[in-house]
Amino acid sequence: MPTHKHNIPLSQCHSGQISQIKALQGAAEIKMRLIHLGFHTHSVVELILVRGQNLVVCVDGSRFAIDKNIADFIHVETLS
Repeated sequence: MPTHKHNIPLSQCHSGQISQIKALQGAAEIKMRLIHLGFHTHSVVELILVRGQNLVVCVDGSRFAIDKNIADFIHVETLS
């Protein structure tokens, strides 16, 4: 039976999870900021660490610390 993957906010992923970015949500300023950091549709993102309201993520070989509120705008499909 095939499994159906759903797009979820990056903020709902767990440490060590690898996902593919499916959409960037929010106002134009937020989307542009995320794009300038390297968050692009179809990029693979790994959630390395969750500590309180902060997430450490790796996108295309670059590590970033982002707030969970910002991670809500990054919608992903889990790969692992």
